[in-house]
Amino acid sequence: MKKHDISRNIGIIAHIDAGKTTLTERLLFYSHKIHKLGEVHDGAATMDYLEEEQKRGITITSACTTIQWHGTRINIIDTPGHVDFNVEVERALRVCDGAVVVFCGVNGIESQSETVWRQARKYGLPRLVFINKTDRPGADYWRVVGDIGDRLGVRPVPVTVPSLAVEGGVLHLLRGLVLTFDPTDQGSTVHEQEPRGADAEQLEARRREFIETLADLDDAVMEKYLGEEDLGDEDLRAALRRVTLSGQAVPVYCGSALKNIGVQPLMNGVTHFLPSPEESQSHARVLARMEEAGVKDDQFVGFVFKVLFEGAHKKIFLRVYNGRVAENSAVWNSRLERFEKIHKLYTVHANRFEPIPEARGGEIVLATGLKECVTGDTLFTGKSDLRLENIDVLQPVLNVALVPGSASDTDKLQALLERYCIEDPTLRSFTDEDTDQLIVAGLGELHLEVVLERLRKESGVAFRYGNPQVIFRETVEAAAEAEGTCRKLIADNLHRALVRLSVQPRERGAGNAVVSDVPAGNMANIALKAMEDALQAGAAHGCVVADAEARLLAVSPFEDGLTELGVRMAALEAMKTALSQASPVLLEPIMSVELRMPPEYVGDCVNLLGAKNARILDVRTGDFDSGITAMAPMRQLFGFSTELRSRTKGKAFYSLVFSKYDVVG
Repeated sequence: MKKHDISRNIGIIAHIDAGKTTLTERLLFYSHKIHKLGEVHDGAATMDYLEEEQKRGITITSACTTIQWHGTRINIIDTPGHVDFNVEVERALRVCDGAVVVFCGVNGIESQSETVWRQARKYGLPRLVFINKTDRPGADYWRVVGDIGDRLGVRPVPVTVPSLAVEGGVLHLLRGLVLTFDPTDQGSTVHEQEPRGADAEQLEARRREFIETLADLDDAVMEKYLGEEDLGDEDLRAALRRVTLSGQAVPVYCGSALKNIGVQPLMNGVTHFLPSPEESQSHARVLARMEEAGVKDDQFVGFVFKVLFEGAHKKIFLRVYNGRVAENSAVWNSRLERFEKIHKLYTVHANRFEPIPEARGGEIVLATGLKECVTGDTLFTGKSDLRLENIDVLQPVLNVALVPGSASDTDKLQALLERYCIEDPTLRSFTDEDTDQLIVAGLGELHLEVVLERLRKESGVAFRYGNPQVIFRETVEAAAEAEGTCRKLIADNLHRALVRLSVQPRERGAGNAVVSDVPAGNMANIALKAMEDALQAGAAHGCVVADAEARLLAVSPFEDGLTELGVRMAALEAMKTALSQASPVLLEPIMSVELRMPPEYVGDCVNLLGAKNARILDVRTGDFDSGITAMAPMRQLFGFSTELRSRTKGKAFYSLVFSKYDVVG
């Protein structure tokens, strides 16, 4: 990338209803990408272009766009806030260089806020914070700032704070000015004035705290501070950039996206404090992997982070990490180990695409023509076996059975579901071998509801489905050792083998491990594969086994004979015996439940959670808004939203986040 190509790749992330999409709409408006504001509650927001998003007033799929702001190109990915669509956040952050995290000034740091924060930290992304809705009754900017330090483990550095003297104004601590946003042109015109009265006092006190925080974190500021030298705005801005890029601190901004307050200072902050691709830690890690793998400096390297179908047409979203690629180029897919052809390249603005002749390092683009690509593929302009790290995805916890009217309808639904599963790696679709039913598995009720509604519209097929069912797992609580033998005549061939193995429990959430004490070889590999299959088949309850270690101890001839099929059958028998003797228990998904409600409904909500066998972790009460955090089994939470609305007259809201699998109580 040339030095003059200044760009930023950022994700907008937050808890549901914190105001991400409303904020993104303002970024587009003030940068003149759009000329009319659309609101989420009217179903007219630019980035919520799907029919289901407009109907429900929530973001379901991440949407990309590009703006220009003061000479900097900013590629933006607006992400969902609901945990059922967590994969959209994960893959957006996988290809971003920085993030803007939106917190609600009233509700503060909520459960999904912490989840997306951890996701951004996992990818080493520098972050800015925008505390939204500071105009609302009950908003407390300084409480949220304090929670950032206490709960998220990073130093918050306020850059803009609510004005004490000017309604709808923000005090800019770096510039020492009060900014107001003209309501006659929807906040486009920013007026500046000197702080007076309470704002002048606040500026002096808060700017001193600002400098002291930077002195704690940055040696250059500390040196000047101790030497009582003058610290100008440029010194402070440069220091804040350094500590932001290192992850030591986050600049914090305030405002109200809906009321068009405080957005432009945040846009300036994106250009000042978030990294370009050249400065990005995540980009640098990819370049280091390339060097290790011997990829040439000028070779194109791209990562597929999203796949989208429009009818039969497949669209591939790419992050270009190195080199450049042009339309009509042949690219090597290291997963498939063969070439595919890119037909066309586009920049993306929500659901509109603008053709471009080529894409260069640091850009996020859309490509067509790549028929076999899936999320996580790595592409090159020459052969390479390098595969960049794929995204982490949550496993489904609910499934639902579909009953189509005819066999041809089943085929049509299966074909569509296959596409949906390619688009959404958290979705699963399969046919139950026992009932011959078509099963769809997802992350929650909303996830499945959206998929089924889309399936009904796009297929034109009438089908019935039952209530969602919880996906149980099982594990073992004791160690056991078993021996399996095989002596079977199949197609005139006598298959024989003896396999000895053991199983034992692992820490909850650690996953499975299949290991071997047997020297590597074909027979050992066959036994290990059979052991993995046995863990998927289950033990006493027929559910997938989780958090267990299976260890291969011996593969031996039986009655002086040893065959590959014999080894597999003996290993399956040994696993079945060992699992049944290792005290198998059933596991169920446990959800983290977070409720928000007016203070007068706290008691009703606590009682409702008690009826659901929930364990209350925390109750927070306030003058305007209260909250409850709890843990509850997923199987107890069906219909919870209806009961909650009934108990609270529709004034309470909740979110569910998968926490862990635990023993059924």
